[in-house]
Amino acid sequence: MITAIVVSGGDAPGINAAIETYARLASEAGDHALGVQDGFAGMLAGELEPLDIPLLTQMAGRGGSILRSSRAPALGEAGGRERLQAAIRERKIDNLLLFGGDGTLRHALPLLESWGISCIVLPTTIDNDITGTDYTLGHDSACNFARAAVDGIRATAQALPGRFFMLETLGAPSGHLALAIARASGAHAVLLPEYEVDLDWLADRVTSCVKRDGYALAVLSEATPGIERIVAEIPARAGIRLRYTALGHAQRGADASHLDRAVAREMSRLAWRALKDGCRLGVVLSRDGALSLREGSLPPGRKPAPDYEQYARINGL
Repeated sequence: MITAIVVSGGDAPGINAAIETYARLASEAGDHALGVQDGFAGMLAGELEPLDIPLLTQMAGRGGSILRSSRAPALGEAGGRERLQAAIRERKIDNLLLFGGDGTLRHALPLLESWGISCIVLPTTIDNDITGTDYTLGHDSACNFARAAVDGIRATAQALPGRFFMLETLGAPSGHLALAIARASGAHAVLLPEYEVDLDWLADRVTSCVKRDGYALAVLSEATPGIERIVAEIPARAGIRLRYTALGHAQRGADASHLDRAVAREMSRLAWRALKDGCRLGVVLSRDGALSLREGSLPPGRKPAPDYEQYARINGL
């Protein structure tokens, strides 16, 4: 059995551990795993190479992906189907192992299914916003990266009281990541794109929290509407200095956490076993703390909005 491993869309911590596990399982069984550089664009261009397992072992805990990704919609281009099928025939590829998020599951997987190409997807995005699964690979690592930033902010808040701190996370277009970080960090407020922000309420919330705790901390998603206005108006309304921290793409490139390494390896084991048993199409899902393989594609649509009860509790509503 020959599997081509493709990373489609954004990178996320845990990908390298999953690739290493799959490559090792394949090698031990006498199978082969080929790495594809530059996503599906690289697949169509024939950019496939054998995987160096000792190097993968060294890189397993690192963030990012040893296989470069690409957001280019290569499969949707004219002749995409014929070129992909030709690449598969030329290298005698039996199936694909695909890492991707919402875009991959909504666009690439239905095409592969309609073209009759065997494929299993590992849902991979720090945003944790894919319908049908409770968890996506990389989410915990991104939360841990933010936790370290929160600890640093709190140290400064204790040394220099009387300030308002805002921590901007990745996660667009949803607020699932920001809510998870706010919940664990004990933030005084959380701002999400799914729920409208009342500036009068936020100014009062900041003022009361600074008076009570000596500082105020708000976590917000990068997709929150009107960030520039919030940053400009809240300090003036509350009469409190603001210190703003944007985590940016360093959050997505964090080293893989213990949880993500364990999830990555189990996802790959399930995928390898399923492909070995002849599964034609599937997605590895997490539900109620357990991983399992769902045969076929996922139903369309995004995960429901972040839990409003958690949102309200954090914001003191």
